[in-house]
Order: sequence, then structure tokens, then C-alpha cells
Amino acid sequence: MHIRAIEESRLTAADEMLYPDNWGYVEDILSYVAIGARSVEDQQHRMTVSGFDVAAGMKNPTSGTLSVMLNSIYAAQHPHDFIYRGHEVRTGGNPLAHAVLRGSVNKHGRSLPNYHYEDLAMLYSLYQEYDLVHPACIIDANHNNSNKQYEQQVRIVKEVMHSRKLNKDIHRMVKGVMVESYIEEGCQKIGEGIYGKSITDPCLGWEASERLIYDIAEYE
Repeated sequence: MHIRAIEESRLTAADEMLYPDNWGYVEDILSYVAIGARSVEDQQHRMTVSGFDVAAGMKNPTSGTLSVMLNSIYAAQHPHDFIYRGHEVRTGGNPLAHAVLRGSVNKHGRSLPNYHYEDLAMLYSLYQEYDLVHPACIIDANHNNSNKQYEQQVRIVKEVMHSRKLNKDIHRMVKGVMVESYIEEGCQKIGEGIYGKSITDPCLGWEASERLIYDIAEYE
């Protein structure tokens, strides 16, 4: 199915890697991998990314601690010797490992966004303090950045694009956005059986997603 989708759309797939051991089964169809907020502190994920030949986005943890994310990028960008699926392997480091800002959760369970201009400027400043190459960032417009209010993704993306216009360093650093999108907007409970509607996080629908892509193009 994935091969057919690539052939017909000329678009390759991306994935959030939950299980590092699965990489060998999917590496030929993926051109981008994200490491989630709950996996970014795991050493096996970090070392596995260090052997990828594709870009890998390391999300900030749910606590929002940027040093954890940056340490993860550092580990992924450097070589390692470790045991992978029963074999001793050696990796060369992945220079395309980078940051993904997805918001955080405070001790009261409230969402705290980290996509604003000041957040991006701070990340750029922190990048200069670490021994990292190719400073880069993707903004996750959903999750805690939108408090899972999926319709807010449009506004968030437009604010990020505006911030890129205001600051040349932010413009260079921010490479793109993640938007949760599907055929039908919103989400459904398992068992409702609505074709094209998410059974996990709520998503933008097809029409709103299409408009947003054209709006992004106008900023450039």
C-alpha cells in the first residue's frame, strides 16, 4: 500500500518511531522520522537515530525541558557502538537530527505552548551553546501547542510563518511545521465507523488542510 501511494503521489512517508527495532522493516519507505516526547529520553532511540540516513526530529519531552531535547539531538548526531537486535553495530552519527517543538504540560496538567517568537529565539540561542551541526526546528502545531484544539493549527502555523519573516535566524532555523490532518475533520470513537476520520487525535479536514498549504506558500 505504501509503495503504491509513493508511486502515485510522488510523496514519501514519515513516521513517529515507537519501536527502534522496527527500523529495518520500514527504512525503505520513510524519508523522515520523528521521536516522540515520551521516547526522546530513551537511549536506544537516540542511538538508533544516529544510524539513520534520513532526517530525524527529536521532540521536546512533555515537561518542556529543552535541554533534554538538545541532549537527545547531540547523542543522535554523534557516532555510537551498541547492541541492536542482537548484533553489535557502529553508527556514524546523523547530522540531520533536529528539534521539534510540540508544547508541554505543567504540573496541573495544563498545556503550555512553545511556538511563539520568544520560544523560537530562545531555541536558536540554545543551539549556539551546544556542539550541534545544522541548527533546525520543526513546529508541531497540534498536541500541547494547540491543547489538541485541532482548528487552532491554522492560526499557529500562520504565527510561525510570521515569526520567520521577522528574524533571519528564525527563518533559517525553522524548516517546517507538523499538522495533524486527515480526510474528515475532528476525531471519532473506536467503533463509530466513519471513513476518513481519525480514531486518535483530532485532525484538520482535507479542505482546511489544502487551504493552509496554499497560505503557507503565500508566505514564501
